[in-house]
Amino acid sequence: MSSLPYMQLYVSDYLADTAHLTAQQHGAYLLLLMNYWQKGKPLDNTNERLQYVARMTGEEWEANKDILAEFFWIDGDTWSHTRIDNDLEKVREKSEKASKAGQRSFNVRSTSVERSFNHKDKDKEEDKDNIKEGFDEFWEIYPRKAGKQEARKVFQRALSNATLAEILEGARRYAADPNRQPQFTAHPATWLNQGRWSDEPLPPRTTTTVTRTLPPAQVPPQYDPDEFRNPQATQMPSEILANLQHILKRV
Repeated sequence: MSSLPYMQLYVSDYLADTAHLTAQQHGAYLLLLMNYWQKGKPLDNTNERLQYVARMTGEEWEANKDILAEFFWIDGDTWSHTRIDNDLEKVREKSEKASKAGQRSFNVRSTSVERSFNHKDKDKEEDKDNIKEGFDEFWEIYPRKAGKQEARKVFQRALSNATLAEILEGARRYAADPNRQPQFTAHPATWLNQGRWSDEPLPPRTTTTVTRTLPPAQVPPQYDPDEFRNPQATQMPSEILANLQHILKRV
């Protein structure tokens, strides 16, 4: 399929999802998205060929690959992107609708064919209702309420890789995990996109205790008052002894 000469960029969503990226990672991610859109199909990373698409050296690709991979659904060497797939699907639907509209004026549809289409439409409506109910239950369970519309789209895709029960059970475990920290809780779309319903429990959090050792107390030397009057009986420095003797004379 030939894609549109332009690619939609949802600026607010993009900036929210990529706030942690460096300038180099931004450039690589946008190049991957544009290549994806131009070809109209998921990316092929056979023999790490995506490093050339991202204009990176082998060393740069290895250092940044895992961060860039967070935005894609990876199956072997195939990298899929939910939002691009959705936009491409809209282009296909628009093209198909235009084609069907032209054919309607030349084709006469029988009653049996119309009934068949009606039956299929009814099945599609039921599927949509089931997916909506499943997502609403997932959204109620999941501990972070952010990016609901994107999560809804990814949820439907996730159902092709796992059952509703598996996804909901994974969400419950993640929400109840005592080692999950609120500030590091994944976005719902990211959690679904990475298939994390099958993750093991998070590792226990560790705390570091710093112990400080105080130096031993310094005890000042003790002197007998008679030593101040007898210069021969003390080992005190002569300057200090002279001052003390002067003070004692005045008392």
